[in-house]
Amino acid sequence: MLQGPTLFEMQAARETVASHLSQETTRHFDVALHSAARSSLESMTELRQAVCDCVDSLRIADLGPVQMILAMKACALDSAKRYSPEGDEYPATNVDVLLDQIVKWAIIEYYSTIS
Repeated sequence: MLQGPTLFEMQAARETVASHLSQETTRHFDVALHSAARSSLESMTELRQAVCDCVDSLRIADLGPVQMILAMKACALDSAKRYSPEGDEYPATNVDVLLDQIVKWAIIEYYSTIS
């Protein structure tokens, strides 16, 4: 049975995000993630590009694939806390619905330029 990351692993991943992703990159990711909807090709394309931008930054920082995946999970999970649309006191989150897709895109991007 697969288990999710431990509390320690997520804390380390959050530190990785803070160290290697700029505020501009995480803001782009936040907006894309919370705007994305399965029915909107344009918003999903924007989210995928934001994921690729994050992965590129993490790869440049010479992170391994496991660290990158944990950092992307932390970035996505923490996005709900960072991003709050103006005038929306209780924003709905797409994180849970899109987390698996974000990780898939991140893995594809990570390995797409290694070979």
